[in-house]
Amino acid sequence: MLILKLAYRNLWRNRRRTLLTMSAMGIATAFLILTLGIYDGMLWDMVEGATDLYHGHVKVTAVDYLDQRKLHQNIPQETLERVSTDDPSVKGVAGRVRGFALLSFEQEDGSSHSQPAELFGIDPVEEITVTTLHERLEEGSYISDAASNEIVLGVGLAKLLETEIGGEIVAMGQGADGSIAADLFYVKGIINTNDPMRDSMLAVVGRERLQEMMVLEGKLHEVAVSIKSALDAEEWVEENEANFEGSVVTPWTEFLPQIGQILKIWGTMKLIFAIIFYFAVILVSANTMYMALLERLREFGIMAAIGMKTKRLSRMIVLEGFLMSSISGITGGIFGVIGTYILKDHPIDLSQWITPIAYAETVLKPRIRAYPNPESILMPIAVIITLGVLIAMFPARKLRRHKPVDVLREV
Repeated sequence: MLILKLAYRNLWRNRRRTLLTMSAMGIATAFLILTLGIYDGMLWDMVEGATDLYHGHVKVTAVDYLDQRKLHQNIPQETLERVSTDDPSVKGVAGRVRGFALLSFEQEDGSSHSQPAELFGIDPVEEITVTTLHERLEEGSYISDAASNEIVLGVGLAKLLETEIGGEIVAMGQGADGSIAADLFYVKGIINTNDPMRDSMLAVVGRERLQEMMVLEGKLHEVAVSIKSALDAEEWVEENEANFEGSVVTPWTEFLPQIGQILKIWGTMKLIFAIIFYFAVILVSANTMYMALLERLREFGIMAAIGMKTKRLSRMIVLEGFLMSSISGITGGIFGVIGTYILKDHPIDLSQWITPIAYAETVLKPRIRAYPNPESILMPIAVIITLGVLIAMFPARKLRRHKPVDVLREV
């Protein structure tokens, strides 16, 4: 306790220098927490843009369906019932049917426009619990039920067909039994996901209508599950895949591998980023500790001459570094957390200057939003405290090499 008291008092012997050093360390910690929070916000915008908008967190499919996308690779519609609605981690579940067809629209002057598209068959009541496609309507409204002949087109597809709300769309394709699949739909709405590739191919229709058209009665291509936390998708799959014998249960980290890989390496990137970020702070802190050693060299010599071991003196210097970095880290951490939560609740909208960026089947929103991740908060504080101790060890080791009589003679 005596060494601890001396270490604390020694910090304030040169108050101005200590405050400047601690300010640099604290500000660096606050900015690093805020910066990592913004990067986390961008990362989770990407995850939410893919899973919450269109895909869902988990997919139950036939073997190899996600790789081949063949019409006959389907699962029984009863698979929907295997997802327990009593599971508190499940937010929603939806059955889907997919099929490719040629869409045609004939204008009043007799000219027609055709475009290949993916028919996305859903039950709107189920789908609303899994994705937010219904919130991206640019015109019109969402399909009313799974059996209607309504269709919602992506904004790019609608432009290619040169159609509008109320337009009559003819869809022609091949059924699961090899027969010609054809149906007539009326444009109910136009949707904009901000992904040009998806918007030029997507056509949302009723699931029952598409099952009848594609001769897939009682069959699904995928069951999409939405859970409360996207991070728990892999754990949910491990706990529940035994309930889906004969099917494949895939978390979003696998059917969206690019985003999944970014998430996996992000922890290592944080540590590297923190060390680079703190490099200038390390130089300032090292300079402070060495100056403190040189100024008090005579004092240390006298204390050693009257009986205090250099080991305890070295420990005192290390404690000074620990106290200085701890106070700075905790104070900077508090301000960093406050800034992170402010940007979480009040993101900065950049849509006037930047357009949404489509990447890896997701859309990065043009905004600056922070996401308060415990790891991104605790790691910068732990790193600055650790660096403070490591920096203090160098002058402490130098002190242990000096003999009291040599120190007093030099001074």
